[in-house]
Amino acid sequence: MSRSIAPSLLPLLEQHLGGPILESTPLSGGDINHVYRLRTGRGDFVLKAKRRALPHVFFAEAQGLGLLRRATSRRPAGLLMPEVLAHGDAPGGWQYLLQGYLPPGDETPQAQEALGRGLAALHSVPVPGFGDTADNYFGALPQFNPPFQNAADFFWNARLRPQLRLAQEHLSEDDTDNFEALHQRLPRLIPTGPPSLVHGDLWHGNLLYTAAGPALIDPAATHSHREVDLAAMRLFGGVAERVFDAYAEAFPPAPGWQERTDLWNLYPLLCHVNMFGSGYLGRTRAALKTILDL
Repeated sequence: MSRSIAPSLLPLLEQHLGGPILESTPLSGGDINHVYRLRTGRGDFVLKAKRRALPHVFFAEAQGLGLLRRATSRRPAGLLMPEVLAHGDAPGGWQYLLQGYLPPGDETPQAQEALGRGLAALHSVPVPGFGDTADNYFGALPQFNPPFQNAADFFWNARLRPQLRLAQEHLSEDDTDNFEALHQRLPRLIPTGPPSLVHGDLWHGNLLYTAAGPALIDPAATHSHREVDLAAMRLFGGVAERVFDAYAEAFPPAPGWQERTDLWNLYPLLCHVNMFGSGYLGRTRAALKTILDL
């Protein structure tokens, strides 16, 4: 088997798996963590591991997957999430998350429609309020989820404002003024509606078409406005229009949701500025200008 898995992890992993790891293969998507497919006598699994990882990062991911799994069990619609087997600490400063492996499938029109309907079902499950879930992470950045009474206050106080504070070295005075102007307009820009459980980081890399149906991975889940997930699927492309059409047929969004994608995507764009630098500033400024011009 590959030596790329830290030796200090192996006894714990094999204890969880009930036997030896026969083969390990690196998987894509390991920009932040090491990710492997593990072949064992009882099937295949996925390992995510990192040395000196962010505090409780895999606990937060496991918790997010659990939220999504429980919600989809209430409104079954064919959406899958990997099953979490174990997570914890290992000698040498390693942290790990062990989860089930979802065999890849074809992205057929039927699978795209199933994804749209599944997201609609997820978003239609009643939740008690905006935020009010455990804190977690967006990529490598802490994400705080305190309770709020409405989407505008939650989006500003729990999403945009923390990232603006982190991004001060990148922002001009004009940027700061424009974001403050946005702050004043948010109650008018964001349509009223009940909160939904959202994946929270639903770019195309966190959507999988598997042999058993569409699946969601790597959540940054909380209770928020459902347009957050729709906007994220537009951010870097790669999601077929058929997905949005099936979603809208099952659970129509408020009119004008397409024009609000730049609004919701200000949060992941600011996160990218803070994680990767000023290369994302141009797109952030363009999105902000588009929203202020509405």
